[in-house]
Amino acid sequence: MPTPSLGEQELALLRYITEHDDTTAGQVAAGFGEANGLARSTVETMMERLRKKGYLTRVRKAGVFRYTATIAPRELMTAIVQQFVENTLAGSLTPFVHYFTQQNLLSADELRELERLVEKLQSSEAGDS
Repeated sequence: MPTPSLGEQELALLRYITEHDDTTAGQVAAGFGEANGLARSTVETMMERLRKKGYLTRVRKAGVFRYTATIAPRELMTAIVQQFVENTLAGSLTPFVHYFTQQNLLSADELRELERLVEKLQSSEAGDS
């Protein structure tokens, strides 16, 4: 997985491209850029930065560059959360979990998934002992 850090706008653009794989700069400018008030040239510059950082590849097909993300959507979300936890929360998950418990933002399904993940974590820790 690529490791260079990303700005907020780059993350949003990369997320869009992971959801619209094998796309052209024009398609991204129309679908992402226009919705976010960005000129095509700005979108193209951002895409080139993402390519240089290793998050995108491009291949010329029928005379047009087509871009593909080098990271799967789920991996991207993991990287986004990791970057947030490390940079904003100084590596601690406690404020993150506290926020959700204070705001009651978890649905019943999300709470069950969280419980499943905690159980998985506990069983892997028990296996390490």
